[in-house]
Amino acid sequence: MIRQRIGSIAATIVFILGFIGVGHMLATDPGRLFRQLLFIGIFGLVFYVIYRVFMAPRMSAEDARYRKTAQASKKRMQGSRGPQVKPSASAKNRKGKRPGSNVTKLSKRSTLHRSNPPHLTVIEGKKGKKKKKANM
Repeated sequence: MIRQRIGSIAATIVFILGFIGVGHMLATDPGRLFRQLLFIGIFGLVFYVIYRVFMAPRMSAEDARYRKTAQASKKRMQGSRGPQVKPSASAKNRKGKRPGSNVTKLSKRSTLHRSNPPHLTVIEGKKGKKKKKANM
């Protein structure tokens, strides 16, 4: 607790002194302040470009597969959100509902969701083994 308090007090003091220094430099020599900020920005940009060129291509194969899958999913979702055609009156009648049945908003909503199934697959596991172990 005491170390955290000392660290936060020290960080606060450093930030206050930094703001005082920037304010003093802005009041006395603003040209020098803007040159320093410009150089900091240029060096930051150079380091960013170096990182992107040399370090980013070294991402793992798993990261690359994830990004490729995410991009494909994004394209697929954008394609499915295109202009949707509303069913005609005859198509509505073919689906039809039984006379006297109460169709709630929930069931209407679920049928809409079923028309656009998710692009997921179910992987069957080893369900039988667990049941056999439980019976023993």
